[in-house]
Amino acid sequence: MIHIAICDDDLKVTQQIEMLIMDTQHNFAEQIEVYIFYSGESFSNAVRSGCPFDIICMDIEMTGMDGITAGHTLRANDENDAVQLIYISSHEEYHLQLFDVQPSGFIKKPIDTDNFNNKLIPSIHKAIRKRQQGTINFLPVHQKGKEVLVPFRDIMYLESNIRQVILNTRVDRIEYYGTLNEEEKKLPIREFIRIHQSYIVNFYFIKEILSRKIILTTGIELPISEKNSSSVRKHYLKFRGDLIGT
Repeated sequence: MIHIAICDDDLKVTQQIEMLIMDTQHNFAEQIEVYIFYSGESFSNAVRSGCPFDIICMDIEMTGMDGITAGHTLRANDENDAVQLIYISSHEEYHLQLFDVQPSGFIKKPIDTDNFNNKLIPSIHKAIRKRQQGTINFLPVHQKGKEVLVPFRDIMYLESNIRQVILNTRVDRIEYYGTLNEEEKKLPIREFIRIHQSYIVNFYFIKEILSRKIILTTGIELPISEKNSSSVRKHYLKFRGDLIGT
């Protein structure tokens, strides 16, 4: 069973999304079940005790709790990292705010059927694969004789210093023995890229790419090597395109 939640305070929109979701049922052997929430508060209350959903279609601007705040409630529990969060809104200016909750996509209102299907169907296939294969959403870090699991979504960038790796997260810097070549193999290529011999960056935290450096959402600037410059731009544009459904 694939569990999909819709959270939108517009009755007509929720009906349209539910119809579009159920119209894709013929593509899958697994049954699709849809849950509808008409407010961010009701959705948040439902996920606080455990999230049964594989995919969530979330409006941004709602009366009361908005979709970004509801998304933070979802992501507050590391066990929900695998849940795919697709935002649906008539406003595109929220992109930088959305990065904190790491959405898997963005669909613009009014909803175009083809665009919706192009985003939803791969998401359902991905949910099925994850269920079959199991999901790893953490980077294992060995430090002082113990293993620490750091969620991918909290990692801003990694840097190397001789035989040490410095892991820069939203709230901490973790130093441990290792190499970026080793760590690069453990990270999902959809979200992380090597920009320099000494740096790997999480796409979600990139604010701007210039000719020889990137600027993170925190204001930190990191160098891009000349040989990686073209590849970084290409893959970042694909990441942004996949995110907003273009």
